[in-house]
Amino acid sequence: MNYDIAVIGAGITGAGIAYELSKYNLSVALIDKYNAPSQGATKANSGILHAGYDDREDQLRGKLVVRGNKLYDRWHEEIGFRMKREGSLVVAFNEEQVKTIKEEKARGDKRGIPGLVIWGQDELRKNEPNLSKDAVAALFAPTAGVVCPMEVSNFLFRNAVMNGVTPFLDQEVTDFEKTGSEITTIVTTKEKISAKLIVNAAGVFGDVISRKAGIDTYHITPRKGEYILLEPNKLYNVNRVIFPTPTKTSKGVLVSKTITGDILLGPTAVNMADTERDNIFTTPEGLQEIIEKTKILVPTLRTDLTVKTFAGVRAQPDTNDFIIEDYSDPSNFINAIGIRSPGLTSAPAVAEYVLAIIEKKTGTLVKKEQYNTTKRVQFHSLELAKDDPAWGKTLTPQLDSPPLPLLDAAWNFGVQDQLYNYTCFTDLGLGMDLSSTFQNALIQWVKEKGVNTNDILYRHSGSWQIKDSPK
Repeated sequence: MNYDIAVIGAGITGAGIAYELSKYNLSVALIDKYNAPSQGATKANSGILHAGYDDREDQLRGKLVVRGNKLYDRWHEEIGFRMKREGSLVVAFNEEQVKTIKEEKARGDKRGIPGLVIWGQDELRKNEPNLSKDAVAALFAPTAGVVCPMEVSNFLFRNAVMNGVTPFLDQEVTDFEKTGSEITTIVTTKEKISAKLIVNAAGVFGDVISRKAGIDTYHITPRKGEYILLEPNKLYNVNRVIFPTPTKTSKGVLVSKTITGDILLGPTAVNMADTERDNIFTTPEGLQEIIEKTKILVPTLRTDLTVKTFAGVRAQPDTNDFIIEDYSDPSNFINAIGIRSPGLTSAPAVAEYVLAIIEKKTGTLVKKEQYNTTKRVQFHSLELAKDDPAWGKTLTPQLDSPPLPLLDAAWNFGVQDQLYNYTCFTDLGLGMDLSSTFQNALIQWVKEKGVNTNDILYRHSGSWQIKDSPK
């Protein structure tokens, strides 16, 4: 089949583009090197919706973050993921930092970002009692908020596929075949895929794919960010996203309440070698940096209630800006790469921007007369629990594991043999992980569904969990 459009990458950017394309009369292929969506930088993300006051207005990311923040309301209404707009604070500890946050407020006011206000010490003590008493002021942005990045991208992906997008997962793009100024074929590790138009949204590998297509203009530096996730505790809980005053190079290491009330610390920002694009190992140095820097904001933080530590590698382009553009050669290739922070917030605006390029190249896009949307299953719904006793049953009643109907929903979604991705899809929060008790129960449940023992993976191909003994 020759698809109208092929999107490379199923993270928040690629899944968002595919979701918006699925609303039109187009045949769309979505290709990803992993066997599930959101397995790159998207799954190791702060989950923050930035208000948009701090990114430069003369850069594309400065324009798209403000638009993206607004468009999240539409995505939220359409597919029903959890979203909380409890606001963010940029905290100042001295007069120089107060000057910086006042400049950020003025920039945000100029852009029309609503509700920006400088809080003094009285407001800080009242609203964030665990914040350092040395803080003298903070910029409050009420339109900032949090989402679960995996949840958003999973439901973008789910709805796109339900409406005709064809997924090609567990397939890495290795080359392109070209005739004249057009790419005719995408070569993957498993097959060849033909498309009239190609969108490159390959995250930290975006420059690699771009070079394979003949665009050797940009370089992406892999930038590792490490995180610590804590259980909630009244000693250090915060009520919103807490940033330090930014520097010229970084927004800093933050403290944030997640969508379910856990406390997230991080990320660090360490540039890695090109060969380290898959390096998601945490380090003692990185975790120590997080602890030291976040205790400046919230001195009572403690790590004895750590749920887990994790890391992601995000794309830092040499332009320090999003790269979203098309070309004359190859004439059917669009880059949507270098989507660094605030890429999550900007995702719906990036999709809108890419669709405008596609429409410019191909003519008016025609919307489908019928579009079927499946919203996120409402977790812990009292009405569902009342009507269906199954919502009170779990594989491991002694643990905080998902209700069985949510596991069934994940199975129907296509998770099937991937253990970890059940928790990504049915997660009650970023903090849920696979204890050995729950994992063993989940293995048995998956086997009862008909999956061969030797096919059960932890997450990605190569992470098999069981090998049957020879008979």
